[in-house]
Amino acid sequence: MKISITTTSTHYQLNVAYSVSASLTETWDLLATDAGFAKWFPELHIEGQKLVFEMEDFREEMDLLAYREPHEIVYTWDTARVGFILTEQEGGSHIAFEEIIPKDFGNEFATAEKDMTGWLVQHECIQLLLQGQDLPDHLPLQEKWAAFLEEELKR
Repeated sequence: MKISITTTSTHYQLNVAYSVSASLTETWDLLATDAGFAKWFPELHIEGQKLVFEMEDFREEMDLLAYREPHEIVYTWDTARVGFILTEQEGGSHIAFEEIIPKDFGNEFATAEKDMTGWLVQHECIQLLLQGQDLPDHLPLQEKWAAFLEEELKR
């Protein structure tokens, strides 16, 4: 997995890129359909032109900015923007992810750093699912990626 984080005075940009052996259709189905979300991010589902995040007593509707099957899904993520670009390649698919998130991102659930950590955890899970493996315990992954992110943001 290739990871880069760039910083401006107001935002972070997290880019993650990696290849998987799954077909473009399998990759799209995991990353951009309700059946796929149920496997790796069950709080998400699509309602019309909205991506909905729902848990217990919380619901947020986010705009779908692009939905070009099977290549691109981009959506708002609170005050951030998240997108996946998928391309077919020999032997599988390539996933390019980008999150542009304000440094002052925050609510009762997360900060910018926690949110980016969460996306890094999700990418590790996505890779495993597309390799036919089960989801791991998230806590060790959160600790690993939080430490990675802390080091990266010091640079």
